Amino acid sequence: MKKLIIIVGILMVPIFARAQQPKMHIKMFGGWNASRLALRIEGTSKYLHGWQAGGGFRVLHRKTFLESDITFLKYGLTYQPAEDVEGIISEPLDIRIRSLEIPLNVGYVPVNTPAFKWFLYGGLLNKFILNGRYTYEDEEETFKPGELNLHIYNLGARIGTQVDIGLFNIDFSYTIGITNSFKGMLRTNSHCLLLSVGLAL
Repeated sequence: MKKLIIIVGILMVPIFARAQQPKMHIKMFGGWNASRLALRIEGTSKYLHGWQAGGGFRVLHRKTFLESDITFLKYGLTYQPAEDVEGIISEPLDIRIRSLEIPLNVGYVPVNTPAFKWFLYGGLLNKFILNGRYTYEDEEETFKPGELNLHIYNLGARIGTQVDIGLFNIDFSYTIGITNSFKGMLRTNSHCLLLSVGLAL
């Protein structure tokens, strides 16, 4: 009987060991984003919105997880002639910006079942502005970040929550800029909301 118990115990060790191993999920997603640039000197705000798509990975171990991804964003705004106090533009001016975001998040999993998982997380965000495009009077031109006095690299702090329902993932996050978006003396506070829907495989 003792030998049987020992044998069963030896056979069960690999099973429990596998159960404690971290699990990796591959994520693919797309969604909508909205940003606000608060200009301290002017006391005004600029609102931008657009879409994003990306992919990444998540490593889950018991009630904690680590996650990172690469996200491509395209967002912008349209200036109307009525908003131009200096009277420089006579037609709507559409500005679109392309950027890459690489966040590193850690978090806690309050609910972890095969069918439903709930995640809470926080972390740092690395943002790289690639280029932009503007359309004015039916003419389209591209521009580099420096031409609008924008920093190519920005650092942000992010908090968020997400849920897995089966293979489907819904993610909502808020990011506040740590570094200044613009070069020079113009101090800008940036705030961004992201909503993404995708798959966690």
